[in-house]
Amino acid sequence: MHPISICFLSLLFAFSLWNPAVQAETRSSNADGEYRGMHREADMTKILSLLEKKVDDQKMLERAREKLFTLKEPQFSLIASLSEQIVKEEGQPGVDIAFLLITILMVLS
Repeated sequence: MHPISICFLSLLFAFSLWNPAVQAETRSSNADGEYRGMHREADMTKILSLLEKKVDDQKMLERAREKLFTLKEPQFSLIASLSEQIVKEEGQPGVDIAFLLITILMVLS
């Protein structure tokens, strides 16, 4: 089996263990809406910072920024989680796949 296929399958397995719906439900059940807003703002800053490093085209960055504001909580949480993993594991083989997953989520959502 090709090493990239193994890496991709490993990532899919890892993401299947983590259920974004459960995390989003936990966040949604929090009665303090202000806390959620601040948390989403912090996640938004992290995501945009990553995108600025990876994407050189200003027009694409602006479109990505607009798209982030329209995403529902489960998709947004998954993108935020992937962004954190990319920052933590920079230089690892799975980083490119994680960035590809972010791109796919943003395009298809």
